[in-house]
Amino acid sequence: MADGRVYPSDNRPEYHVDYSSDMSGEMPHGGSQTRHNYSSGSSGEMPRQPDSKSTNHSKQGFSSEMSMSRNPQKQHVVQIPKDQVFRTPPPQNARLQKIYAARAARKRNRNCLCLFKYLLLTIISVVLILTIAATVFYLIYKPKMPKYTINSLAVKNFNVSMPNIFTFSPEFVATVTAQNPNSKISIYYEGGSGITVYYKSVPLANGAWPRFHQPENNVTELVVPVKGSGIQLSTSMHDEILQNQNSGAVPLNLNMKVPVKIKAGPITTWTINVFVSCDVTVDKLASAGSTIVHKSCSVKVHVFNKF
Repeated sequence: MADGRVYPSDNRPEYHVDYSSDMSGEMPHGGSQTRHNYSSGSSGEMPRQPDSKSTNHSKQGFSSEMSMSRNPQKQHVVQIPKDQVFRTPPPQNARLQKIYAARAARKRNRNCLCLFKYLLLTIISVVLILTIAATVFYLIYKPKMPKYTINSLAVKNFNVSMPNIFTFSPEFVATVTAQNPNSKISIYYEGGSGITVYYKSVPLANGAWPRFHQPENNVTELVVPVKGSGIQLSTSMHDEILQNQNSGAVPLNLNMKVPVKIKAGPITTWTINVFVSCDVTVDKLASAGSTIVHKSCSVKVHVFNKF
């Protein structure tokens, strides 16, 4: 509608026209949404508003013409594929990601440190409790190691003086004294024991330790038979044993492995192992009797190893 009033040339009114896309906010054919603010030109005439039924071609032409105004303001909407947005985050998001990652790392380190502290404290507590318990047990019961002595050793079927015989089935009968020096501790000798007689590294005979209960401050003498079968000696070892017998000193070794249980007052322990190693030197290997020239025994106890 034309304005019939006359205005001075310096006070012409400004007409603002806001052209935008259709109601959906999207331009057809992939065009970008653009908003323009236009002021009236020097001629003083307001630009004609395009009809709502105009084509897309006329809109684009009109937008191009209006872009030549003095103070255009443009807003562009750029559509970016979703995969590209996730693959290449903006710089501010990358910086935030680094901050969050550093926080998570510090949190994990704190959790690991706390777990290590709790574990270390638990181990120290357990060790301290066991140390206190062992100290109290030692002060009350004053445990002592049992003692073992080989009193005699008889040998049968091991006559190395006979020529050209290198296979033997020897028999040994050992008389052993077991002493329990504890006044408040008794010992239960369990089954599954073993005794082996060696000449150096060659086993000659095997046997078993008898099962019995040894009370406090007790000394028990045991007769332990051990037997071997089909023991073959090399020529050099046969000659060496014969030479030792002629000189009156044949070295032998008795290894005993005995599982026991310790009873101290109302407390009975689990099965522990007693290892006894005795070095015995006899003057000869004869059925008539052998005399022990030298003997010594050592004892080891493995508390936490089952036999």
